[in-house]
Amino acid sequence: MKLRRNRVETFYHRKRIVEKDSEGSTRERYGTASLIYGESWPASGKVQAQQYGQRLNYIRNLRISGKYEIKPDEKGRLHYILDNGTDIQESDGICLFVGSDRESDYKIISIKPYRMLTLEVEKL
Repeated sequence: MKLRRNRVETFYHRKRIVEKDSEGSTRERYGTASLIYGESWPASGKVQAQQYGQRLNYIRNLRISGKYEIKPDEKGRLHYILDNGTDIQESDGICLFVGSDRESDYKIISIKPYRMLTLEVEKL
């Protein structure tokens, strides 16, 4: 299955990095941007409305083009590795409506490993 050429957009994925400061508290930041192609549309439907409720207006679906491979790490977390080497996990950042030089405007909240990798992202 291919994406329709007129619907394909350019997005930027940013890897989530958790850091500890000198006082021991943690904070999140996002790494460098990597290019991905796909299509996005607003979340809708009965299942998503029931699942997300009031947050539904801030959630979008994102379908990534290309093949991917699933690899677990030593802690059991799943990594979805695309053909171009991009490593996607939940809680990573996605730049949907901003350029690669700006901070991520969405965060991955769910990954669905269908034939094409489908993500649910929430506005930060």
